[in-house]
Amino acid sequence: MVSQVAASQKLKYAKYGRKIKPYLFISPFFILYALFGIFPLCYGMYMALTSKQGFGFGNFTAVIYDDLFWKSITNAALYSLGSVFIILPVALCAALMLSSQRLGKLRGFVSTVYFFPNVTSVIAIGIVFKLLLKTNNGTINTLLETLGLIQQPLKFLSDPNLAIPSLLILATWRYFGINSLYFLSGLQGIPQDLCEAARIDGCSAIKELLFIKIPLLRPIATFVVFTAIVGSFSLSGEIYTLVGEGGTGARNSMLFPVVYLYNMMFRDSKMNQAAAMGYVLAVILIIITSIQRYVFTEHDKPEVARR
Repeated sequence: MVSQVAASQKLKYAKYGRKIKPYLFISPFFILYALFGIFPLCYGMYMALTSKQGFGFGNFTAVIYDDLFWKSITNAALYSLGSVFIILPVALCAALMLSSQRLGKLRGFVSTVYFFPNVTSVIAIGIVFKLLLKTNNGTINTLLETLGLIQQPLKFLSDPNLAIPSLLILATWRYFGINSLYFLSGLQGIPQDLCEAARIDGCSAIKELLFIKIPLLRPIATFVVFTAIVGSFSLSGEIYTLVGEGGTGARNSMLFPVVYLYNMMFRDSKMNQAAAMGYVLAVILIIITSIQRYVFTEHDKPEVARR
């Protein structure tokens, strides 16, 4: 009798073990996610809702009425517009060049050259472009003066009007390569039969690009624009390298949200307000990306009712 009870208990534990084993195998992911994802999220919200006045939305109110915060948002928005309307068209043109049959065996080498800036250290890139953009004896100013295009050297890093364009010069060199490879992957996925049929019907190269290739690149374009917007609002390393400690530039012309959040938390020791700023920034990014996703999503037009 005792042996039967022991056998049934052993069978019961074996069945229980078989049920729980899959959860034990996947538990490390959920434990790490709870430890490094959910807990910081919840604790950050607790910090954001806590202030010297007690528990409430005082930190969020301070962020909303902070002029420097909105200055950083404005700078990031201008930079993101430049990324979308300058860097991405350059990347698309580079992708079209890569997809051309004329490159032949050189395509792999050119693709590697395009990708190289993306794996280069941010510090190295910042140092090089700081030398290029220097007011006195900078490479770009020296070249422009030699060509007779300017009389006085341009203050790329100290003139507030040239701050965002200077960052876009750096970003164009660094990011157009990886974005061109994204576009190239989309171009390679376009059926060649469709393009050949369009050419047989007399479609020009421009019409083929506008009415066939670009519409079919919509999914890739959505992803690339999304990464460009998020990257614009999280820009920090390049700014610290270009303008030094503080990363704000002349008259806060290079003040970006992540830079301002970092300074507020670690330099000014306003951790609660910085936590609130992080959540406000997240909400702004969600709104912007939702609008971007809506714009890039195809919407079915309602059918006109037949009379």
